[in-house]
This record gives sequence, C-alpha cells and structure tokens, in this order.
Amino acid sequence: MARISVEELYRGENAGAKYESGGIMGAVTKEMLTRGVPEGYDEQTWFEMLIVKFTLETAEKMKIEGDSVSAMTGVGALSSYVTERNSIRI
Repeated sequence: MARISVEELYRGENAGAKYESGGIMGAVTKEMLTRGVPEGYDEQTWFEMLIVKFTLETAEKMKIEGDSVSAMTGVGALSSYVTERNSIRI
C-alpha cells in the first residue's frame, strides 16, 4: 500500500509512475495526439473528458492495488464563495 500524491499521479513521477507512464496528463496528451478530437466535440471539452476518464481509470487501479492518495498540499479554497463564506464573522 502506497500513499501517492495527486501531483505524482498527474505527472507520472515517483510512485505515480506505477499507474500511467507519463502520468494522467501524459496519457491524455497521447490520446489527443494519436486519436484526435471526435467530431461534435471541441478540443477543450474533449481534453477535460479525457482527464476525467484517465483519472477514474487510475482510481480503479489504485483501489485494486490498495493504494491511496496522500493529503493534497498547497490547495486553496475550492471557490470564491468558500473563501468569502469563511471570512464572514457572525
């Protein structure tokens, strides 16, 4: 059981290389370059869908192997609403 950071998974570094050679972003880029964008999709939408696809596939592989994601570091508020809401004193 390994604890792998999100950055390692997306970049394919250190323990993250176990799941995707070149990481999730490398797999997305490879798929975009080899297969292109299907008709009816714009590049940005297809790129984002591939990120989700490869992230879910990696999560399934991690579940089978018993690995987990370590705590995310350097993560700010997920939205400006959260930041504003947390700063309001009642």
